[in-house]
Parts: sequence; structure tokens; C-alpha cells
Amino acid sequence: MTLNRTRRLLLLLAFLLLGMSLVFVLPTSPKRPDPGVIMALPDYFGQWYGQEAAVSQKEYDALGNETRFARKLYTNGQGDAVYVSIVLGGQDMSTSIHRPERCLPAQGYTVTDSHPVKIDLQPRLLTITRLHSLRPLYTESGKPLISRNGKPMNEFSLVYYWFIGCTDTTHDHNTRYYIDSRDRLLKGYNQPWAYVTVMSRISQGLQPFGRTEEQTDAILTDFVQRLVPLIQKPGVRIR
Repeated sequence: MTLNRTRRLLLLLAFLLLGMSLVFVLPTSPKRPDPGVIMALPDYFGQWYGQEAAVSQKEYDALGNETRFARKLYTNGQGDAVYVSIVLGGQDMSTSIHRPERCLPAQGYTVTDSHPVKIDLQPRLLTITRLHSLRPLYTESGKPLISRNGKPMNEFSLVYYWFIGCTDTTHDHNTRYYIDSRDRLLKGYNQPWAYVTVMSRISQGLQPFGRTEEQTDAILTDFVQRLVPLIQKPGVRIR
């Protein structure tokens, strides 16, 4: 058993050394490919009108100087609001691209569910990640907001997100990492990646005629169907 184990370890080491050595012989690209996303959100489309949303200095400091942002808050005449953020990473992908599951807790949210969802773009299906999250509500003095039945009140939200590269889309961080590593090794370039976040709160119980979770899902699905052709370049393969 010890001899077989030693052979397996030596074989694995040989493959690792071979992979590292390929870095010196594979072709390199003279420039970084153009991103597959358009970094300009429309002022309006359909029933939605957008206003610029701020990017904090903390985000700039954390994500690096090369990171680019496009961010707006969209509203319609029915009292609905959808927050949209596009973050385009710089050369250092380890700091400028991450999953919303990492940054939502810093904003006070707790992610209670995460799973992939397919959105019909006719004739293709775009797979996104759907997050269900909550955060406590507070009064202006900083105390927990209490409902009439004496329980603390929470704000529930839905988040849809996906990654856009120069050639592919994916909803999955590990798949994005695989595509990025593959292109670095086989094509010799550092692919630019962006991630798109589309978010809306479940407003039932928080405002008159508020939306249920099911209604919020329907609003976000329709929103993404209309938004994708406006921000995603035609040559990007939709997964």
C-alpha cells in the first residue's frame, strides 16, 4: 500500500510540474480581450426609470483602482424598485470579483437560500443564482423595529446575479474560475469578468399593496429578460 501511495504522489507531482512548465511555452495575448458587458446602464427601458446609485469609497478601496462600476436604482409607476449593479474586475481577479454571498453580510443581510434559476431569453436560457435574504429593520434611534404582535421586523429581499466574461456567462463562481484558468493557460490572456446583481425587496407588509415573494420573482424575471440585451454583448455565450 505504501509503495502504491508513493507512486500516486509522484505521478501527481509530475502532472503539477508539467502544468507549471506549460506556462512558459503557451502563447500569450498582446492585450486583454474586450469585456462582454456594456458598462453603461440605460436611463430607462420599458416601464423602468433609473437614477444613479453611489459607489462607496470603501468599495473602491476593497476592490482596487482598476475595478469599474455601473449602478442604478430603477423604479416604476407601481411603487416597485429594482437595484442593479455591474462590477467589472481589473487585472487582479482575486480582489475585484466575488460572489454577493460575501458582501451581503457586511450590509446586514443574512442569506437564507441560494439556488440556480433559469430565465427564458428566447431561444436561450440564462442561468442565474437566486438568493433569498433578510435583515432586521431598525428605528431612527437604532432600536429594533417591532411589529404589532411584538416581534422584531425583518426586510426580505431577492437577489439575482451572474458572471459575464468576454466569451461566456455563468452563475457559478467555480465555473467562472475554471473558464478563467483555462483561458489563461490555453489562450494566454487574463479574461475580464463582470458580475451583475439585480435586487428587489419583498415589499409585502412594508408598504401599501406590497409585493409577495412570488410577485417579486416575476418582476425580477421580467426585468432581467429586458435588461440582458441592453448590457450583454451578442457574442457572449449564454449558459
